[in-house]
Amino acid sequence: MTTATVNTDWARKNEGYIYGEGTATLSEKIAKAARGRKTAKGQANAAHEAICTVCRSHGMNPDIEVFMREEGKGERRFFRVSWESGPYGWASVASDALCQIGVFAEPYYSFDLCFYPSEDGR
Repeated sequence: MTTATVNTDWARKNEGYIYGEGTATLSEKIAKAARGRKTAKGQANAAHEAICTVCRSHGMNPDIEVFMREEGKGERRFFRVSWESGPYGWASVASDALCQIGVFAEPYYSFDLCFYPSEDGR
């Protein structure tokens, strides 16, 4: 993993236009939480915890609003972290922020991230 600084200035400039308010800050928190985690499950857990903390700070209940689950089988297995009521487009920005620190996670929709064990150790 790299110790690169996460830059979400481009997303912050587009909040309220392309992305929801708070998307850049949330993405930075997700990347910071996942930094140093070696497995997809560890990265997903870290992202889930970061999202739950932000969700709670907005007065929402993360037990209702946020989930993490394992999906697929074998080589197609992955961990999905979702917050549908979060800032619009957060997962796209978070995916980019995670790539900046060497973590691969891709958005399926704009409100969830998928972490793949097949990427562990790369």
